[in-house]
Amino acid sequence: MVSNNARRVMAQRARKEEDKEARRRQLLDAALELYRGTSYDEVKMADVAERAQLAKGTVFLYFPTKEALFLALLEEQLFAWFARLEATLARGEERWTGAQMARTVAGSMEGEEPLTRLLARLQTVLEQNVTVEQVRGFKERLLEALGRAGALVEQRLPFLKPGEGVRFFLHVHALVVGLRQLADLTPVVRQVHEAAPHLHPLRVDFSRELTEALSGLLRGLETR
Repeated sequence: MVSNNARRVMAQRARKEEDKEARRRQLLDAALELYRGTSYDEVKMADVAERAQLAKGTVFLYFPTKEALFLALLEEQLFAWFARLEATLARGEERWTGAQMARTVAGSMEGEEPLTRLLARLQTVLEQNVTVEQVRGFKERLLEALGRAGALVEQRLPFLKPGEGVRFFLHVHALVVGLRQLADLTPVVRQVHEAAPHLHPLRVDFSRELTEALSGLLRGLETR
């Protein structure tokens, strides 16, 4: 039988955990709000603390570096996207065409600009200056998500061989990174394009180009 003192200790621990999660949630929400309106380089840890209405030192208790904060934000955004996509892929049992799969995956990225922008910085920025434990946890979860989503893609596309569903998502990642970098114009480049209409063919429509690239990739796999 649990004593009253033990119950009080357990209740205090539970409240502390709830408080920790609430502060972590505040910081992630604040970072996302700031990131939506500006760039990664412009977001400062002090700004995040101010937006979350917490002391600056509190940020570093939960996220020792800016990279750690934004890697955690990317994790949240990425796995929420995987969950939504998996739900879509799991509906029904009919087989899909490659074009249908391309439209579905590319369409699922619409409105996900913070996610795609963070993915473009994953290897070069966010996986730097973070702990081995954080990266390992992220990679383990990523492998599980890729396995689930890849299996669903293989069920929909009978021309894919076992394991090619995971490889498909690796190609999706590569295309998202490259196209997002091409689509995001710096203020200087945007000014040049506005002053020189003949340069407009250099502009990249992220969603359209991703759809066409994925369609071409799957068409090649289907006709091999």
